[in-house]
Amino acid sequence: MTMTTRKSYAMQLLSGVALTGAIAMAGPALAQTSGAQAPAATDGSGPQIDDIVVTARKREESLQNVPIAITAYSGDAIREAQIASLSEFAGRTPGFTFQQQSSLEQEAFIRGVGTLRLNSATADPSIGLFLNEVYIGRRGAATPPIFDLERVEVLRGPQGTIFGKNVVGGAVSLVTAAPQFTTGAGGYLAIGNYDTVQSEAYVTGPVSEKIAIRAAGYVNRHSGFSRNIVTGQELEDMKSVGGRISVLAEPTDALKISIVADISRDRSGGQARHAVDDPTRAGIGPITTGQISSDPRTTETPYDQYSRRNTRGISGRIDHDMGFGTLTYLSALRIGKSAQRYSQAGAGSPPSFTDSVLTQEEDYSGLTQELRLASDGSGRVNWITGIYYLREKTDRSSRNTATSFLPGGPGSTRDSLDGDNIFEQVGIAKNYAVFGELSFDLTSQLTLSAGARYTIDKKSMVGGARVLSLGQPGDLLSPAPLQAPYSLDVDKTWREFTPRVAIEYKINQNILVYASAARGFKGGGWQSAAPDLATAIRAFNPETAWSYEVGFKSDLFDRRVRLNLAAFQLDFKDLQVEQLDDVLLTTVVANAANAKIRGLEGEVTLAVTDGLTLSGSGSVIDAKYLDYVDVGRGLDFTGNKLPRAADYQFSVAADYETPVSGKLTLKAHVDYVYQDSIFYGPDNTNREPGYGQLNARLGIGAIDDRWTISLWGKNLTNKLYRVSVIPFLGDEASLYGAPRTYGVRVSGKF
Repeated sequence: MTMTTRKSYAMQLLSGVALTGAIAMAGPALAQTSGAQAPAATDGSGPQIDDIVVTARKREESLQNVPIAITAYSGDAIREAQIASLSEFAGRTPGFTFQQQSSLEQEAFIRGVGTLRLNSATADPSIGLFLNEVYIGRRGAATPPIFDLERVEVLRGPQGTIFGKNVVGGAVSLVTAAPQFTTGAGGYLAIGNYDTVQSEAYVTGPVSEKIAIRAAGYVNRHSGFSRNIVTGQELEDMKSVGGRISVLAEPTDALKISIVADISRDRSGGQARHAVDDPTRAGIGPITTGQISSDPRTTETPYDQYSRRNTRGISGRIDHDMGFGTLTYLSALRIGKSAQRYSQAGAGSPPSFTDSVLTQEEDYSGLTQELRLASDGSGRVNWITGIYYLREKTDRSSRNTATSFLPGGPGSTRDSLDGDNIFEQVGIAKNYAVFGELSFDLTSQLTLSAGARYTIDKKSMVGGARVLSLGQPGDLLSPAPLQAPYSLDVDKTWREFTPRVAIEYKINQNILVYASAARGFKGGGWQSAAPDLATAIRAFNPETAWSYEVGFKSDLFDRRVRLNLAAFQLDFKDLQVEQLDDVLLTTVVANAANAKIRGLEGEVTLAVTDGLTLSGSGSVIDAKYLDYVDVGRGLDFTGNKLPRAADYQFSVAADYETPVSGKLTLKAHVDYVYQDSIFYGPDNTNREPGYGQLNARLGIGAIDDRWTISLWGKNLTNKLYRVSVIPFLGDEASLYGAPRTYGVRVSGKF
């Protein structure tokens, strides 16, 4: 199938979804039971779709009334689907892809915009992650666990005005479940193959008339999906545990105080790289010459590996109703400590030319202070204004231990591939911002809004690189990529203005159309593993993007069909790209490209009967470099596709529930998630073919939802797919996604 044919097919598929409501599961399928109920249908009978309440604009409002492309997931639905990773939201959200290689490496892309790695202590992610509105800068080291949530909101496109720290590609907002003034408890326990144990529990209730508390915890573990057949170590296993305490105080009707504290601990053998032959390069790679196992779930390195992460955080929020509006103060501290060791090639030397093993550590702390004042939303004019401060400290080290079997003495290629060095960085980032947004109801149906954020981004970094060992006796060369030891102390300040304007028209109570233009940026910084001082002190600047979007949100046929569509265009300037240095075996970030991304997204939910719901989402994206020349290698990538940007992706699902007696209910769910092929680099050489995953669950429980027993399965066809590739001398060192998993789950509420 040609690319043109695939795009045509994808467009037809998305159009069919809009017309029939038959494609499937993304946000809508999971978000139907978010809490607030929909208005009664016109005729007062028949199945209806629940409303979805979000806080994307810092106030509670229906998802269908927000002129932003958002996919929302309710806490109940997240628990039912046993979602414990951000990657499981990705396939169900239009244009969203997410992969996690380890505790330090996560790759999140929305609408083709993302960051491959955050190796530098001063680099910013393209996709922002927020926990109770608190920005988390280090996506791996400080990422909180997914448990006991009230909802998850995925906002697509730049969020440069009021949504915490500015982000250029989109935001993922996690909102934890709040304490209740009525006593309650609940949880679930799931067991399955690979010795899987997945559990979650909470208890909530009042401790006085004015104070309520909630305590929640989880334990997740499974044995290794892969193993190192040299040492026998299990890899891609998981042992994760965590807890959260939330306190809500309402001393007066006008004052609300919230405190949330959490802690988590993750341990694993880490990622399992397995080399396969690179079909795009002539010749036979040094690893895939029949000297390693053909089993993709194996690694062959003499080194033990690991992945470790500890996170903790505390946040406090005060909301004071002043009559005309609400004054909010938010303060938070987020801390993460993470470490990993893994073999980049997944094989020793020989057969690999070099066995390069990375040992990386990162300590992160982020202090957030925000003060804002928002109108009460009762008049024709509504507004919000505030000030924001974020201080981040990231202490990061990366050690490269390499051995090579190649012949040659001092000064040879073997010499440069042998040895031990370490890169160390301490980065400090201070982000100051003032922001505001004003909306005016021109008529009862037409609203115009405008907002802006002015940001001062101050960054500094101290660090350097050292040679720990030259390798074999007599060696002269520092092991790659380091040419010579160095130290540095640098600082720089950037200033950015990010406006947003939008117009929305409420055709009637159930149909909204809107158009918006917004600017976003991603901060600048310095290199991670620079080969020399000249490269290390050369900063890369922020990348900026203008986003233009038109959208349509609707609840149709007495709220039996929900159809949301969005078309967008992103114009990027000074795009930060990772340029490979083949000689020094490292990557360097540079503002090397301009890019244009265009796309169409759709989400639909169809309430067929009181018990049957079909739902879905899909996206079509055209993401290309307008101009990109890799000067160092003399390569022109202009017109190439952006990495990780699938031409299209979609998901389809069905949920069915029916009473089987006066006290029991049968529940069934099935979904299929598909992603078209992607390229791993800007050269558009190494690619991952399109693949889909089938998931399902079947259960029976009390008709009042007090308890449920269900069978569950993920990736039921056992599809083999890769989530990361490192191309090296004719090989593709590949990391594979999770295999088929299945089991039984028991849940209850009290």
